Amino acid sequence: MMYRDPKFQRVEVRPATGAIGAEIVGVDLAARPDDATFEEVRRALHVYKAVSVRDQKLDAQSLHEVARRFGPFSGNPVHIPVEGFDDIVRFVREPDETGKVIGEDFHMDLAWMEKPPGITMLYGEVIPPVGGDTMFASLEHAYNYLSDGMKALIADLVGVHCGKGVFANNAAHKHLGVRTDATKVDDIETEHPLVCENPYTGRPYVFVSGVLRRFKGMTEAESKPIIDHLIGVATRPEFTCRLRWEQGTLTMWDNPRLLHTAINDYSGYRRITYRTTVEGAVPRAAKAVPMSRAA
Repeated sequence: MMYRDPKFQRVEVRPATGAIGAEIVGVDLAARPDDATFEEVRRALHVYKAVSVRDQKLDAQSLHEVARRFGPFSGNPVHIPVEGFDDIVRFVREPDETGKVIGEDFHMDLAWMEKPPGITMLYGEVIPPVGGDTMFASLEHAYNYLSDGMKALIADLVGVHCGKGVFANNAAHKHLGVRTDATKVDDIETEHPLVCENPYTGRPYVFVSGVLRRFKGMTEAESKPIIDHLIGVATRPEFTCRLRWEQGTLTMWDNPRLLHTAINDYSGYRRITYRTTVEGAVPRAAKAVPMSRAA
């Protein structure tokens, strides 16, 4: 019998690893559960950072309603939404497609926005019988692991996150609608503190992403070893989880506190998912509070 987190009574929360990730069963989000039940789902998301809610039956309308209960839409200047819902994007991968899948490299969604999405939600409508898992890596655990010397080194750094290449990367996928004006994203550069504070827990985390190009006042060449080291720490096996998909799964994650990657191992199968995002906050620099290296 799978372990159930006893701190949740209205839904069953099954941790996926000792670091992050869980699956939730026993709730029908489209049926508009009462506030107490819904708040348990929200709390599980903040505790485990990435959760897969099983056995959901959602369409664009019900996904829209569920997402907006979590908060306003974050905006998406890159993708063409489905008809009638400006907050929902449809991702399709056909059996004969080869090459990279969308989101194959570790990244954070829309990290170059002034307010990156606080929550990303992805619903599986058509899921391969095997493969296509999503892997997540904890940016809180990454910070906690660092030595005191590295924490001191990065404490006041400001990261420059760039949209350059985002349009081309997305336009390369023939079944993914990309806005014609999304080329403007290439010119976006947004500054975020490198060491930020989780607004829900007060814990520090490293705000690194796949589009973090350099640190303010430093060159890309000088910045790259630090960026690579931080991403390498975050993606250590003990700080990750790998969540498996099933048809009818709604996976949600705490976007600014995680990196994630789509695993490209389902060639020959069709996969259809729907994505929406919930507005986040402007990343806030963490207070100077040292943490133990124990994760």
